[in-house]
Amino acid sequence: MEQLKERIPIAELKRCLLPFGAALLLGVGLHGLFGLWPSILTEFLAPVNESIWEHVKIIFWPLLLVEFAFYSKERRAGGLTAVLLCCAGMLIIAWSYHVVLGGRLLAVDLVLFAATIGAYFPLRRWLPVPRGSLSLLVGLYILAIGVLLAFTLTPPSGTLFNDPSLADAWVHLSC
Repeated sequence: MEQLKERIPIAELKRCLLPFGAALLLGVGLHGLFGLWPSILTEFLAPVNESIWEHVKIIFWPLLLVEFAFYSKERRAGGLTAVLLCCAGMLIIAWSYHVVLGGRLLAVDLVLFAATIGAYFPLRRWLPVPRGSLSLLVGLYILAIGVLLAFTLTPPSGTLFNDPSLADAWVHLSC
């Protein structure tokens, strides 16, 4: 425990509480936004269905907003890299839980969501980002937003883009 205190100052943990809470609330709010206000804008910002891919939006947009709202340009490249890594991590973790393990518990989903949001804060602080990498990050963000838009408007077929809870929902009727 003492080593952890030396590596993560208590003041740093306190500074993360408000952005962490904001990101969690934004993600939860985005989850239900399309149901309340269906439109092309909310379709782009919020999950439309319960697919693993659609849930990238509740990680991507809140963390991106937190990065720009709560942090200075000083470690911006580390923060932007952390957002992308958290999105990738969420895809891997959600795929592993839902597809590989067949998990369906909402409580586990919520813990995984909170843990993914929480992983952003140490990542943004400790990621070594080389100088001159901001232009690469801008390109990655243009690509990420383009992929989000394209897969929102025309999702490919496949397990990643379908609601995993519906995998066993087909009922075979004899006609």
